[in-house]
Amino acid sequence: MNSWIQPLLLGAGFGVAFLLGRGSAGDAASLAAQGRGPVNAPPAPTAPTTPTEAAPPPLVYGEEGGGSAASNNGFLAVTGSYGVGTSVLYLVDTVNRQLAVYEARGGSAEQRRIVLVGARRIDLDLQLRSYNDRSEYEYDRLEKLFQSGGKADDEVKTGLEPGNQRK
Repeated sequence: MNSWIQPLLLGAGFGVAFLLGRGSAGDAASLAAQGRGPVNAPPAPTAPTTPTEAAPPPLVYGEEGGGSAASNNGFLAVTGSYGVGTSVLYLVDTVNRQLAVYEARGGSAEQRRIVLVGARRIDLDLQLRSYNDRSEYEYDRLEKLFQSGGKADDEVKTGLEPGNQRK
């Protein structure tokens, strides 16, 4: 055979196989039977709204980038991700001052899960003046600095000095 006829016949065979495959599996019913649907699913039908219906309060979303935040009805939800396929959700009840932290994992059906990592009331936590505070200035020293009218205080410590044991 000529050297150009063999690739031509091979290409024609692939083309015929492609067209036969499109004809038998290309319709929506066979795609649905295979557990696949169209790439862009049609929008879900919506019921017409009447002007008398009260619209739900809007959710407030934070900036995109690794996580997001939303608040509504006294709840604040913040999400983020760490590791591959693992997300974290911080849920704060601002009315009852309660915090709950959840971890969610994706993947196969056996690996998917959501776990309550921890929960606690935070009302007393929010009353602490400092705890495990490694700020540049200690709170008491910073307060004295502001009360003195902003005059420089050479004794203001950063709290990061070696041997600094705060109480």
